[in-house]
Amino acid sequence: MPRSEPPAVRVVPAPDPDPADPVEATRYPAVGLTVREVAHRYRVSAEKVRAWINRGELKAINTAAVLCARPRWVVPPEALAEFEKTRRGGPAPKPRRRPRQVGAIDYYPGGPDERVGGHRE
Repeated sequence: MPRSEPPAVRVVPAPDPDPADPVEATRYPAVGLTVREVAHRYRVSAEKVRAWINRGELKAINTAAVLCARPRWVVPPEALAEFEKTRRGGPAPKPRRRPRQVGAIDYYPGGPDERVGGHRE
């Protein structure tokens, strides 16, 4: 008996949603990470991630149904890559050396005769 091969499955990618059409945008949601997932990735708290979003260091999209409610942030992969570029570590910069002072500082200008309480003999 010859083996029958399974029928070929054709994969059709989902069309990109038109940003002007809100119905299409909700049907095919954008890929991204939630605040909790970003916090887990960087081993920080979710509040820290929300602080980065509020300061503008990390760009995110508010996906809450009502804009006056608590925001539900989704961080797109492009924003995460940009954030990682700005946070990339490297060798610490060398501290600037303070210039050496020239000469001594005279704490008592005018000599010992002009000191407060000084006596002339």
